[in-house]
Amino acid sequence: MIVAGGVVMAAGVIPAFVHTLPALMVSRLAAGAGEGAMMAASVLWMLRLAGAERRGRAIGHIGLANYGGLVTGPLLAEALGAVAHPDRAFAAAVVLPLLGAGVALVASRRAPVPSAAGEEHARASGLWRATFRPGAGLLLVNVGYVALISFGATVVTAHGAGGASLIVPAFAAAVIIARTAGGSIPDRAGPVRTLLVCAPLEGAGLVMVQAAHGTIGVLAGAVVTAAGQALAVPALGLLALRRVEPRRHGAAAGLFFSWFDLGVGLGGAGVGLMASVTAPATALVAAAAAVACSAPIALVGRSVRRASGQTA
Repeated sequence: MIVAGGVVMAAGVIPAFVHTLPALMVSRLAAGAGEGAMMAASVLWMLRLAGAERRGRAIGHIGLANYGGLVTGPLLAEALGAVAHPDRAFAAAVVLPLLGAGVALVASRRAPVPSAAGEEHARASGLWRATFRPGAGLLLVNVGYVALISFGATVVTAHGAGGASLIVPAFAAAVIIARTAGGSIPDRAGPVRTLLVCAPLEGAGLVMVQAAHGTIGVLAGAVVTAAGQALAVPALGLLALRRVEPRRHGAAAGLFFSWFDLGVGLGGAGVGLMASVTAPATALVAAAAAVACSAPIALVGRSVRRASGQTA
């Protein structure tokens, strides 16, 4: 699936060379479909290699890969002069998924994907029902992420504080550090405890950025936001997988992470509308409230509480 997804992504970029809006939309849809297949298969591979006791860390590492791409992709495009020569970026977008597929082929020979045999089989339920509440929580958590990268610098500049350009790098670095150093926390403490702490923490970080009038306060708010978001996502992922048989973890993980993209899309539109109607600072506060709501929404339901209570 990773190889097939990489091929679809690479082929999906080709229409973008036509330089028309319809062709670009077709390209984005095709590349997104390939990326979705690669994501679901990669998550399943990581989960199988990690085993039941390290699923939270495995989900966190998938997120690190995403942030790595988000950080290095724009830098690569700038190095290629993509603004003046967009075809260079499109060419790189054709080659890179194929390189990823090649890496998967080599890795599969060295570390084949284990089967789900022998793993504990949790109570099966419909994938949609099992992932809906954690997925909705992930959507809300991502509203905070989108608000920070979209309007954090604008709010800080309006306050006359320094460090606006450092918000996104500080956020990304803090996420990487938090997931590397504390990636096992959701597995050890349980997803419920982790989420109940980290969701309000992310919301508090957004409020800190909104209220900051100095560089230290700005960077502290970005780091606090990142620390909360870094561990809230794998905690939600564990909740999504809790009621799904291991053999269906790939499909469940793909469905769960689709809420991430939904959160980026709807979150961007939502906070953008809020900022245009009121002010960017208000959008940050509204995003903080949305993030704070992620925990109760994800944990509502007697079956979810009963399942999560086994480890939390």
